[in-house]
This record gives sequence, structure tokens and C-alpha cells, in this order.
Amino acid sequence: MKGKILTRTILEREIFIYLPNGYDISDKKYPVVYAHDGDKFIKFLGGIIDEIEEGFMNESLEEHIIVGVTPFDRLNEYTPWAAKANHERFHDFEGEGDKYLEFLTNDLQDYIEKEFKVSSNKKDRKVIGHSLGALISLYSVFKNNNYSKVASICASQWYDKWIQFIKKEKLINDDFKLIIIAGKKEGHGKVTIQKDMPKFSNMSYEIFKKRIGEENVTIVWDDYGHHEDALNRHKIALEFLLRKV
Repeated sequence: MKGKILTRTILEREIFIYLPNGYDISDKKYPVVYAHDGDKFIKFLGGIIDEIEEGFMNESLEEHIIVGVTPFDRLNEYTPWAAKANHERFHDFEGEGDKYLEFLTNDLQDYIEKEFKVSSNKKDRKVIGHSLGALISLYSVFKNNNYSKVASICASQWYDKWIQFIKKEKLINDDFKLIIIAGKKEGHGKVTIQKDMPKFSNMSYEIFKKRIGEENVTIVWDDYGHHEDALNRHKIALEFLLRKV
């Protein structure tokens, strides 16, 4: 890694900030990627950062600041409304997504844009998440007009009433590019609604195609389960966000 990683605590929440090599002597304003599950994402970033930085060097990718946000309770913060748990191992979902998104777009974003050399234009803000983190990333486009690109990795689109919601709810952000990464074997061996994850991913893809235009939505299928091939999935998603187009 040629860049560096800083850690901060914002309103008692752990944050990491990746700064590209040369940030300290640059006078440009950088675009930003916000990543949910920052405690997990930082490990994936460590596994792919050399390739990402090579992309920065050859200018196939644009240098970004990357901000990882660690949740207090992802089952609550990454869910859009309250719903019953679908497994006895987990507590019910409290649906605190609105409150979490307000933290991202107000407290955290304000801090990042004041303390770092960051562009405040929508076109330079992107967001990425996996599983429930991907769900809250998708939910954001119905709640704010904040991000120009959204990367959804194996989103939990089995969530109660989700498909009906994205069909009918007004898009606050109707000008963004989306990548949906999904595994053909997600849900294998499950007996809950999660067994149908590939079906829900495909339904979501078709819905977003109609709502924001086919040219703005990409779906990438692989032959893995929900938690498999995670490093490569994050690499595909991050490269999508970091490309200039």
C-alpha cells in the first residue's frame, strides 16, 4: 500500500479513512467512496489495494478517498423498517436505516468534507455495501439524492416488503449508476425466504432498469454463495466506483 489509512471516532463510531499516495502534497479535491461494515471492508481493501493503486498509477481508475464506517448494530442500522428476524439466532430488525443514513449524510459527510480535501459534488460521492450493507445502500436512493454511484454486493433483497417498496416508492435520487453483484448459489441450503435470493436480485435488476434506465444498471452474476468469493466481489464493485465513467 502506497497510500495511508487513518482512524477516527465520530459520535462514538469507529471510522477509517484511506488517503491515496500523494494526498498530503496535492491541492485537488478528491471524490469519496463511503463503505458500510468498515471493520470488514478494511480487510478486503487490504487484499486488493495494490491492484487498486496500480489502477491509480496507470489512470484506469481515479484516485478516491475511501471512508469505512463500522456499525453499532448492523441488523438495526442497515434495515429500512422494522421486521421479524428470520432465524432464532438473530434478534428482530429494528429498522433504523433512516437514522443511520442521516448520520452518513449529515454528521459524517460534514466532517469528511471539512477535514479533508474532498469534493462536495454529488458526482464525486459513491457508496458500497455487502448483504444488509448493500440493502441500505440501495435504500439510500429512496431517501436522499447524495450518491452518483451505488455498488450492491449480494444485497439482502429478501427483506420483508422490499421488492414491493422498490417498485412503487418515489426515487429521491433518480440519477445514479448501479452495479448489482449476485451469486447464483446464494440461499442454497436455506429454508427461509433467503433461499430465493437469486430470484430477488434478478427482480431488483429488472425494476431498477425500468426506473433509472438500462444503461445505468449492471448486474454481475457469479457461481458462488452469499459469503464466498468476497475479495473478488469487492474488487469488481470498487473498480466500478473508481472508474471515471
